[in-house]
Amino acid sequence: MKKDKVIVVGGGVGGYPAAIRAARLGADVTLIEKSDIGGVCLNRGCIPSKVFLNSASVYREIKKASVFGVITENVAIDYSKVLARKKAIVTRLTGGVAALLRSKKIRLITGTASFIESKKMKIMETEEILTADKIILATGSLPARLAIDGSDKANMLTSNELLNLDTLPDSILIIGGGYIGVELGQFLGRMGVQVTIVEMLNRIVPTEDEEIGKALEAALTKEGINILTGASVEKIETNGKIKKVTLSTPQGKKTIAASEVAQTVGRRPYYEGLNIEKIGLKIEKGRIAVNGKMETNIPGIYAVGDVIGGIMLAHVAMAEGECAARNALGGSSVLSYRAVPRCIYTSPEVACVGLTENSAREQTREIQVARFPLYAAGKALLMEESEGMVKIIASKTHGEILGVHIIGPHATEMIAEAVFAMEMEATVEELAHSIHPHPTVSEGVCEAAMMLCGGAVHIP
Repeated sequence: MKKDKVIVVGGGVGGYPAAIRAARLGADVTLIEKSDIGGVCLNRGCIPSKVFLNSASVYREIKKASVFGVITENVAIDYSKVLARKKAIVTRLTGGVAALLRSKKIRLITGTASFIESKKMKIMETEEILTADKIILATGSLPARLAIDGSDKANMLTSNELLNLDTLPDSILIIGGGYIGVELGQFLGRMGVQVTIVEMLNRIVPTEDEEIGKALEAALTKEGINILTGASVEKIETNGKIKKVTLSTPQGKKTIAASEVAQTVGRRPYYEGLNIEKIGLKIEKGRIAVNGKMETNIPGIYAVGDVIGGIMLAHVAMAEGECAARNALGGSSVLSYRAVPRCIYTSPEVACVGLTENSAREQTREIQVARFPLYAAGKALLMEESEGMVKIIASKTHGEILGVHIIGPHATEMIAEAVFAMEMEATVEELAHSIHPHPTVSEGVCEAAMMLCGGAVHIP
């Protein structure tokens, strides 16, 4: 039987899972990637930043080891070795992806793809012409950049550069208090860099639950990170190696001097060079438009990941890539975004799924909210990480779980339980009656659910 030919453009976390799934379904697959296999996540995003944060966390734990009865002396961190470890882990993971592609007999082309027709593409570097039955676009995104007076001379850094600094600056001002800004800000702060985070809205991580965001802000401030909310950057003046940043704040104008200025204000879909206007591919609000099946307006062409905007997270891109591949090979999958986890890998960790409390109240007045403090969880207490909580928002009438928000140790692992519960439309009563292991931090999820079903065990 003739195999369907599938071209996947982009080898990041949206593209390579799509290519592998299409190959598993029997397609003849070609994957085109103009830079590094694994895309931003493996090379310049998720993985490198978590390597950095893990090193910073180990360093901090060792410095406070005496609390646990462990005596240490002359603790220091070697940033060059942190960089080397990051490179080694990235190399291992990207090599693993390349091996997976080879095992599925997926042809990998290093180059830039451009449309000639709706089912025909050219590799610009070699002028090779490729045809396909189906095409999946997964070209990702680029860091968004701000237009600020003086920014052209200030050589503002993006997250890409922050993850590849050869040496650490004495001080840095980070514009943007979203998850990228707070993660990299905490890492740099723990490395001894004087950090200021500036957020235009009235709190950091403004897309998350307000109560959780304020708790994270308090934790970062306690570590010595200077956080300015409700503030915007008016101009940047460069004087030798020092940048002077003028801010408009609720308290009036402020000027802060820093060795470096970085912008972590999100990312924008990237599709330049694809020549999509030639085939009439529809763009909406700067992103490729798709339906629930990841189909574009051109039959046989799909798009996934950051290039379609929406929830720009690696695990969402993976799910979209798999959905597109199944549909490209005759399936009829519709991706559900009902229970998408959102994780921030600071310390304490933050993990959320579903509606925030404010959003839930806007949608319905009939809600109930429980907050279980982690100081009442034995495992969190013995870990010396008891400043946190599990917060559950549920429907008052039927007990439907509307949102779960966790701040504390292992939050990014624990949230998977809440994701599954919401996907299966479990009630808080069903969650409360699920036996959790003791002693664990995850007991906090059970106890929070119990609070909405007659009362928790370990708080009055």
